[in-house]
Amino acid sequence: MRKEKGQDIIEYALMLAVVVGIGFGIYSYGGQGIANSISNVFNNAGSLLDSASLPAASSPEDIIKRLGDGRYQGLADILKETPDSVVDIASNSTEGKALAQKLNIQTPEGDGWYARVNTNGYFVVSYYSAAAKGNGGVTFDQRQIDYNNTPDNNKSDKYGKDSKGRYKTLIKIDEGYYYPNGTSEFYPGTAGHIEVGSNGSMSIYPGNK
Repeated sequence: MRKEKGQDIIEYALMLAVVVGIGFGIYSYGGQGIANSISNVFNNAGSLLDSASLPAASSPEDIIKRLGDGRYQGLADILKETPDSVVDIASNSTEGKALAQKLNIQTPEGDGWYARVNTNGYFVVSYYSAAAKGNGGVTFDQRQIDYNNTPDNNKSDKYGKDSKGRYKTLIKIDEGYYYPNGTSEFYPGTAGHIEVGSNGSMSIYPGNK
């Protein structure tokens, strides 16, 4: 029995040596990519745990409130700062998807949102629903495709207005308006429009004139 016990200890020691050797090889012989991937897995797991601690936000009002919490309760670094220039974040952008994961935002299919961080500290969220009256069932993604394919139908200058100063494409949105101190107002079913965003692509913002 003592002989068998000794063999087991030796086998465990050999297995440990193999594991240590493999780990050393990963770090020593060009395995930084693998090591970084492992690190990313743990980082992503941390993000998932953060989102799991928040109840899912899926209605327009809940999504707008969750984005406000992201800014004013410090839940999302990308929303915390007051930028030198306007920042627009679309729900289907890389930044928007990461934000949605972190804040456990589950946008219904066909819908979308824009979060705008203004230089004066005001924070505005525009929620677009394809099913809203006046939007004709056109999805958020299709709005962006139409904007890219037929820009003249949506904008004529940097503000998206025609020669008479009117916005060319009017839509219905739900609006979340946040003051610099974090107090807010919610306007369901209000007027919105399509305009040129801060990065030159489409943005949706409240207002019809």
